[in-house]
Amino acid sequence: MERNVQNKEEPKLKMQDVVTITARLAQILAEEVDLLGNMQVSKIEALQKEKLFIISALEAQRKLLDRHPQISETIPSQDKKDLEEVVSVFNDILEENHHKLLLAKKVNHEIVKAITSVVQDSTRRASYSMRGTSESAPFQTLSVTLNKTI
Repeated sequence: MERNVQNKEEPKLKMQDVVTITARLAQILAEEVDLLGNMQVSKIEALQKEKLFIISALEAQRKLLDRHPQISETIPSQDKKDLEEVVSVFNDILEENHHKLLLAKKVNHEIVKAITSVVQDSTRRASYSMRGTSESAPFQTLSVTLNKTI
């Protein structure tokens, strides 16, 4: 009995698509950097869905290359050069994005500390000492809930 053996076609990688997708991800990160710089943290959420979609698409391309490393040999040199350039820009923006995220986190932490301090200072209870005099004693615990929007 003869089997029909079909030759599987080697998957193709369109490097210009990868370049375009990577460039779009860099644009989204740049928008995040601008929003973080203006402390418009609540507006970043609108960018997340597209960013996650793009990351998934790039991850799929990476997995394709991992499974078929010979594909990289067929990529034209100009496409490789284009990808290197966009990855360089992407890495610069990624570094700036990381810096701005850390800064926003620090600012948020300082705001929470300031609010906690004000609440602790204004929330004291009366207590009596052994001599029967009234003193002000801070609460041992403090519960503060903040909205995530700054």
